[in-house]
Amino acid sequence: MAIRYREFAVHEALAPYVRLIWLLECDGPALFGGPERIVADGVVEAIFHYRTPFRMRFADAEAGLQPVSLLVSQTRRFVEIEPAGAGGFVAVRFHPWGAHQFLPVPVRDVADRATPADEVWRRPDVREIEERMGTATTDEERVDALQAFLLRRLARHRRPDISGLVRTLWRTPSPVRIDRIADSLGIGQRRLERTFETGLGMTPKHLTRLARFLRACQRLREAPDARLTGVAYDAGFYDQAHFIHEFRAFAGMTPGKFAADARVSALEVE
Repeated sequence: MAIRYREFAVHEALAPYVRLIWLLECDGPALFGGPERIVADGVVEAIFHYRTPFRMRFADAEAGLQPVSLLVSQTRRFVEIEPAGAGGFVAVRFHPWGAHQFLPVPVRDVADRATPADEVWRRPDVREIEERMGTATTDEERVDALQAFLLRRLARHRRPDISGLVRTLWRTPSPVRIDRIADSLGIGQRRLERTFETGLGMTPKHLTRLARFLRACQRLREAPDARLTGVAYDAGFYDQAHFIHEFRAFAGMTPGKFAADARVSALEVE
């Protein structure tokens, strides 16, 4: 075995908030082929290692080992990961609106950083899930333990459902008027902004920037030879300079470099 990747069915009670549960194993750094870059996407991911933790580097920061269990959020900058040894973990990728249903703190407290899981959840609970991950003998045992952990967090920390608010902005093509969106939803703009800061760790305006950027990423992945000016226009950028600026901010590279680099990952806009 060199590199192994699997995705798993999400429990029906978790599915409204959890986009994906996945597992990755790699027997060593040489097999991985160097760091993989993940561009900013505005979602929270919870990662639970059961072998050697991966190395991780945020933009403009030094690389270091991930904690055994952690939450990662990228609202403004990319991250690079690679194995530090024989690695293996199970990860939970939340929907943009999903993570706050499981957290005892506002999402802004974990936004745009890597946060050890025991700084968010009770340390004994985190140690228990780490032990179960480490002693499990099958993928299914690890994933079952993780989903049970999430179900307990959901029952304890359930929050108001903001998926409708987020979907509206996530799917609205640029340019977006936040005040008009708030009016169409029947809530005040200030309330909308407070809800997003608490539930997503960013403002509505920033979410629309990310969605526009990720639409462009998706288009470049589907048609890497497409004319960049056409991609920029279709995604809703003002001009080519704006297009390049946003790619440098969120991916650390130009659109052309992104299109040519298969080792850069981006979330697909729902």
